[in-house]
Amino acid sequence: MSAVKPVRPKDWVCFHCTRCGNCCRGLDGNLMLEPADAYDLARVLRAQGRADSIHDVYERYATVDLLEGRLPIYLMNTVGDDHACIFLKDGRCSVYEGRPQMCRIYPFFACPGERGKALEVFQCMDSHTSHFADGKVLVKDWLHENFSKERRAIMTAETAVVPELGRLLQGVNFNEDKAGLFQILHYRYYNYDLDEPFLPQYMSNVAALEKFLREKTEEG
Repeated sequence: MSAVKPVRPKDWVCFHCTRCGNCCRGLDGNLMLEPADAYDLARVLRAQGRADSIHDVYERYATVDLLEGRLPIYLMNTVGDDHACIFLKDGRCSVYEGRPQMCRIYPFFACPGERGKALEVFQCMDSHTSHFADGKVLVKDWLHENFSKERRAIMTAETAVVPELGRLLQGVNFNEDKAGLFQILHYRYYNYDLDEPFLPQYMSNVAALEKFLREKTEEG
């Protein structure tokens, strides 16, 4: 994705999926796996017999990194010279029902709006120009189909909590506190029961993680 441009819900956008798989390539270091993404993937992979838990998703299909040197994140693994998503098989997504949210709403990117707007939406203007050669989609219809109310609620919560987590993490030295890093990963990514709804677990984990980091900050 080389650029984005703002669009409105009422806008019609030229887009036609040709099932070429190009949007699933060139992803090395570019596709962050959010906790909700890993949860959905784990449920699909469990049904396929390819994973038993959310831990398996991170261990087998993703790599941990640090955002701005502090916040642990997971990036989807890629394969081959073209850095294709690890789940791209024979030009098709092998986990389509559990694909990450970023993939679901492509060719759009959404974030919570400012100045009273519920949602700000941008069109991804990547190098795969064949995607935008013909066809038309109405932005609001595309989002209604591919961006659920639960996912919007999760996005809003993430937008609110990540800056606070970043602030609290300023007082944590991962090189000296491996146990602290494990606790952060536990609450942020691992502590999910695949047989229970995601959102209540997510909110509980966020509260526990904030409490843990505040206590660590006070200790420091």
